[in-house]
Amino acid sequence: MIRSFTSGLARPLLFLSLGLLFCPAAQALSPLLERALPAVVLQAPSSVPGRAQGVTLPAQETAAVLVLARAGDTGQGLADSYGVDVSALSPRQPGKLPWGAVVRISLEDVAQTGSRNGAGQNGAGQLPPGVSTYAARSGDTLASVAYRHGLSVTELLSANLSRQTLDKLAVGDLLYVPSQPGLLVRIKPGQTVQGLVKAYKADAGQVATANGIGLPNELGVGDYLLLPGVLATGFRQELLARRERQAEAEKQARVQRQYEKYQAYAEQVKENRLRQTYAAQAQYEKFLAYQKSPARQKLIAQYEAQARYEAAQQAQKQQAQVQASVPRVSGSVRTASAASLDGGLSWPLRSYRITSRFGEADIEFHKQYFHGGVDLAAPYGTPIYAAAAGTVTESGAGDYGNNVYTDTGDALIIYGHMSRTAVSMGQHVSRGEVLGYVGCSGMCTGPHLHFEVRLSGRPVDPLGLLP
Repeated sequence: MIRSFTSGLARPLLFLSLGLLFCPAAQALSPLLERALPAVVLQAPSSVPGRAQGVTLPAQETAAVLVLARAGDTGQGLADSYGVDVSALSPRQPGKLPWGAVVRISLEDVAQTGSRNGAGQNGAGQLPPGVSTYAARSGDTLASVAYRHGLSVTELLSANLSRQTLDKLAVGDLLYVPSQPGLLVRIKPGQTVQGLVKAYKADAGQVATANGIGLPNELGVGDYLLLPGVLATGFRQELLARRERQAEAEKQARVQRQYEKYQAYAEQVKENRLRQTYAAQAQYEKFLAYQKSPARQKLIAQYEAQARYEAAQQAQKQQAQVQASVPRVSGSVRTASAASLDGGLSWPLRSYRITSRFGEADIEFHKQYFHGGVDLAAPYGTPIYAAAAGTVTESGAGDYGNNVYTDTGDALIIYGHMSRTAVSMGQHVSRGEVLGYVGCSGMCTGPHLHFEVRLSGRPVDPLGLLP
């Protein structure tokens, strides 16, 4: 770095010194410098962030400047001016320097120790004079703040690289607002002003003016550097992509929560169903145990005995009523309605044997229940004929196994215990027509026909109506 010969020439020589750092063509300003000073080679440190332009920086080399001593300069004074130790000077001479002497100053330690006044060491950092801060108010957005200060969103983001989202600003959020568009970076350990300028290909003169600096070591680690003309054009797209990723992540999380809620509900439903199944199974097993219990068997026996007693009482009552209402004619039981059966009935079987008569208590079942007909024994499959013409009102399984009921208009005739029937309900049959075949269905002790006649709903002795 070339120091000024007089204090009045300090600012013009600033651009001359930056020119030596960043533009070798500036050496043509002085033939003396061209002969006396070798070319200065400075490389930007590798830790400079390349977000805005996607810069990949070269490996770091030792940064150094060459200084032309003026009258009265000392080595210690030059070291103090650049914020380095005397050991960084070559030649290492702390005392008075001869006028015109070329001194090489290593700036390797400048980025590590900070600026002369300790800027950046307390964590606050020094802002360029053209950058102000703005505290967000209610309803503010990046777009509204940018528009209010004559900037685009990209230009505002370029000065706020620490922003993590494009969403609505929170009240009190601090934003850096530059007076001119540019990239605002914070100097990190291992970085230098000249290295950042070179890395981002910024204009050295514009950088010096925008940041109000005269020497490269006036800014240190933690200070902010504004690089005019450099914009983080890809930063906004990155934040948009981040917003999309965050929205997708929130959607996935929401779906996952809903799925977990459904899983919990399904598990609860399954558990409730199992609990109900177990309860029903326990109740059923309890019922089975009760069914086989001695107490229940005793109750069943008592109920059955009571039912048999009541049935016997009812049968005896009915039998007494029937016998009282049927007059005897020539030793045969006849009814007043017998004449209405078209001259009486015909036998339902061609060959038979009477095994049980009307009201006879010959077997255990007939002792319990009144026998309201006659039983005609015959071989299995013997045809059964209609004893009178009438309409079939029932055919199939009934009170007497497979049975057929016919209504003659004056009487209801029952043919019971058939092996199978040959007519259907609603069919009109004539006297002598086959109704079915002898069997032993229902409660029976052998193949036979239970033949029963009911007048006005009461059973009467069929033998009194047969020839």
